[in-house]
Amino acid sequence: MQQLEEPQVEEQQQQQGQDQDDDLMIPLNVQARLAEFTDRYFVKSFSEHQYVFQHSNRLYLSGINKNHPIVKSDSDIKEIEFTQKEQHVKGKKKKGGLKVKSDTVMLKVHLENGEVYNVVAGQDGYIIEMNENLQKNKQYLKQYPETKGFVCIIQGCRK
Repeated sequence: MQQLEEPQVEEQQQQQGQDQDDDLMIPLNVQARLAEFTDRYFVKSFSEHQYVFQHSNRLYLSGINKNHPIVKSDSDIKEIEFTQKEQHVKGKKKKGGLKVKSDTVMLKVHLENGEVYNVVAGQDGYIIEMNENLQKNKQYLKQYPETKGFVCIIQGCRK
């Protein structure tokens, strides 16, 4: 009986390893809770190829949606070029962020097939954070566009 159990355990471990992302091992139950978090605390706005998730504290999460040509393309991402200079925000009120308009280009995405796409901010405000994980893991933008592949966090302007 032990001989039958050992291969089953190995198969289960291999399947679990394939299901999880190599760079960031997040259990499936935690991933589900993260999805619930965005569903619960963010108002989701979608345009043709982009999304902006709005939190009640005037923070906006911006990125590309699942219908964007980058996600739909069979070609892999060759390079992601951050067009906004690096800024240093500090303090409780996050002072020092770069002011952007909704049509400000945040990223230029170069695909292997030679196509280049501009990704815009989608919201007026101040850049709080650019997703630096996209530099290390370019495919996050394509594989996880609405979670780990977000482009930036923007603090909305006061009206």
